[in-house]
Amino acid sequence: MEEYRALLAADVEGFTTHPDTALPDVSLYFQRVIRDACEASGLGKSWDALAFRVFKGDGVLAAFPIQALARLIDPFAAHVQHRLSDMRPELRSQGIRLRLRLALHAGLLDDRRPDTPGVSAATNTVSRLLNSQPLYRALEESDPDVTFTAILLSSEVFENTVVGGRTTLRPSQFTKVEATSKRFHQPGYLYVPIPSTGLIQNVSTSADPRGGPGSRPPMWMSNHVKHGNINNGVVQGHQIAWSRDA
Repeated sequence: MEEYRALLAADVEGFTTHPDTALPDVSLYFQRVIRDACEASGLGKSWDALAFRVFKGDGVLAAFPIQALARLIDPFAAHVQHRLSDMRPELRSQGIRLRLRLALHAGLLDDRRPDTPGVSAATNTVSRLLNSQPLYRALEESDPDVTFTAILLSSEVFENTVVGGRTTLRPSQFTKVEATSKRFHQPGYLYVPIPSTGLIQNVSTSADPRGGPGSRPPMWMSNHVKHGNINNGVVQGHQIAWSRDA
């Protein structure tokens, strides 16, 4: 049965710039940061109980109860920033740089369907937001030792939570951007918990025809999900695969 869910997508900036031998550790640190930020935001139990949670090596897509929506903006994004900042000395000692892109949307999906859980227009939208140029550039044009994360909200989420007064953040703390890719053009609202020099104001909104940010987003494909570990893009256990369309 379809239910309205809060959809969180996240991925690691520059994942493949790390040596191959470091990638498993980068992935584990990434998973730890997301789990710790959920716990600090009062969403630890929700995270552990999710019916739909898909990890790939450098990303995650998760469907939370809609009641978690506001907390996934505030204080979740700030906790991701603070956790990454706290971990910086440990990560640096291992030659790892970890910064995360976050995207948030809400919509209908069936996260318990046996054959194709979570497949919906809503999951496609949050994936496109995550892969949009403005979100990429929010990190690319900031200080990597100061700004560790940025989050892009769909317009519906922004209106219902931030403008609606359901977080402690004010609308003026967000920058309106245009997230555009093939057959997708939607306004979004960008929030950077700790901005730094070079933070975008006028963001390029066009898709990159060569792929990368702004190109067609990843497709999250699954058979059934409760929990699982990723190995080379495939969840062991319930066999959830993540891939990019050509």
